[in-house]
Amino acid sequence: MKMVSTEIRELARQIFKIHPHIEHLGLIDLEGHVLLDQSSAAPEPFEPDEQRMMFYYQVGLRRSRREHFNQVYGQTNYIHIIREKIQQLILYLPMITIYLTLDKTISPDEIAKIAEKTHELDTNLVNEAIRSIFYVKQ
Repeated sequence: MKMVSTEIRELARQIFKIHPHIEHLGLIDLEGHVLLDQSSAAPEPFEPDEQRMMFYYQVGLRRSRREHFNQVYGQTNYIHIIREKIQQLILYLPMITIYLTLDKTISPDEIAKIAEKTHELDTNLVNEAIRSIFYVKQ
């Protein structure tokens, strides 16, 4: 994993602030590369294992496949997956895919609000994070 920029870290902090039951966050570029992988319980992002890296790559691949249908059906707002033990929320921002795992107890209405609040994040914050992907300050 590349060095995580200050801007990407700040974006992650703001996403975790949206809801206390966000358990895990992955930020992925358009090619499926991991920009940040972090648990809400961890103070710092960590290096994902091979399995998680493959999962994130597949999330990126699915995004590119879905974009094929944008003209016919419209853009994807978010994807909500309910599993036996957790819930997953995938959101598409320009140039970044956000992958969240959430507590199983959150209602679908709350999930929709989390998605809405994520899409409403400060545009400058998101743009700075995106720019930092291409121009990492050292």
